[in-house]
Amino acid sequence: MRELFELSEKYGFKAPLVSVSDDFDFKVFMRVCSSLDISPTSSAVASDIFISLQNIEELTASLEFVAEKMNRKLSNVRHHLVQLENKGLIVSEFITTDPIKKRRGKLFKLVVPKGHLIASAESSNKDHDIDNFQLVSSSTVETINIERYDDKTRFIELQIVRYLVKAMRTNRKDKTSSLSIKLREEGRPKPIRITARAEEGRLIYLPDMSYYASAITWLINHISERIDESETIGETFTLPLEPLISMAKDIPISEASAGGYIGNAIQSMQRISATTFDMRDFYDSRKDFIIDIEMYYKLFRLEAIVTYEDSKSVEKKAAVIQFPRSTVKNIIAAIKAKRTLDDMLLIDSDVFATKNEIEILFGLWAREHLITGRQAQQLYAWNELRESVAPSSSLNEFKRKFSNMVMANADPSYKAKIDEAVATKIAKQVGTTYLSEQRKGELVVEYGRATVQGYLINIGYSPEQGSSVIAFRRDMSALHILGKLDDRR
Repeated sequence: MRELFELSEKYGFKAPLVSVSDDFDFKVFMRVCSSLDISPTSSAVASDIFISLQNIEELTASLEFVAEKMNRKLSNVRHHLVQLENKGLIVSEFITTDPIKKRRGKLFKLVVPKGHLIASAESSNKDHDIDNFQLVSSSTVETINIERYDDKTRFIELQIVRYLVKAMRTNRKDKTSSLSIKLREEGRPKPIRITARAEEGRLIYLPDMSYYASAITWLINHISERIDESETIGETFTLPLEPLISMAKDIPISEASAGGYIGNAIQSMQRISATTFDMRDFYDSRKDFIIDIEMYYKLFRLEAIVTYEDSKSVEKKAAVIQFPRSTVKNIIAAIKAKRTLDDMLLIDSDVFATKNEIEILFGLWAREHLITGRQAQQLYAWNELRESVAPSSSLNEFKRKFSNMVMANADPSYKAKIDEAVATKIAKQVGTTYLSEQRKGELVVEYGRATVQGYLINIGYSPEQGSSVIAFRRDMSALHILGKLDDRR
């Protein structure tokens, strides 16, 4: 890994960087862009970068510097560089500009591809990144002892991520690249506005979070073991894919090497990396007055997928992941203050085992309420519950998938007392659960009781409300969950 400390000392440049060589032929580069059908925007970004670098003696600058010169967001510039790299018009390497912590970053270099590279670029497709991997030394890959995660406990960052999960796709077939929601919370005078945007491809899909939870859980353990040397802990790590998949999907590590799991894991991490969250009206509630904060947040950035040889000389794949510096700092602070469980949301890996996206969100919602002791409301109408648990979903989708969760966990001893006002709506009985059919094949619980994630859920008709209501109270199973939390303190 090359050390480019002089750029940091001379200009204050920090990775990622972008450069061109002294003999770079810009006219030929632009002709190649045209022949490869590079988008006009990506070509314009490359042109602006080339012009910006002419003011730097070394012809190398930080992406932050060129983005400011071009009046573009850094994430937007990086996106176009990745597009150019996929076509062979950029080569990249790992470097460091940090003389103290030696944090790893990327250097992007504009190049004119040779003939064989042009040919390969013309035939490249969206799977290019998955099919071609840089070979790295096994010494650069972190070791993950999968046995220490057998208790199935996983973490996600509570302070921010508990909001962000509600701005993720809950429908696998949804092809949207942007999604906006408003979150209303007790004690906040105005809702938090969150917009999720995908820099490329599809927006993050909620089940992708199983990989984030696995990576964060590893990061917490990694930092805990090195807390005495926390000043030297960086943000970028090369993590072997198979242990991450095993943790994320609750499968033996021997099964995690299957091609389907590997491909799905890479695609999930690419969606996580491509999604940026814009949070507005998110303010510091500890103050006597409101300080509005506009925050841009990324869960992590997937820098690369690489290959390495394990101890048996078998070729394996690893993910080069860069966590936000704020995430690393928050974990260090939480561990030092012995408040990990107050700042992190402890979940069970089986939260992500279901294919029901609303059940995943409810599992996170329920666990947050158990940990924080906050249950602002115990009686909900359907739309109130949707806005609290899964505001990115439609009401029909929410009712159908929440009903499926209740049916799957139904109390067999439950006996419904059906009100005359809704008796004619009942279309089907499944066990002890009574359902209406608002649309063909879309069954919604009218009467039912279930225990899920430490909460007893009762659904029924309220004459006072004149509609269905969903009631919650802690179940005895919550004591087991809370006892598990105490064991981790």
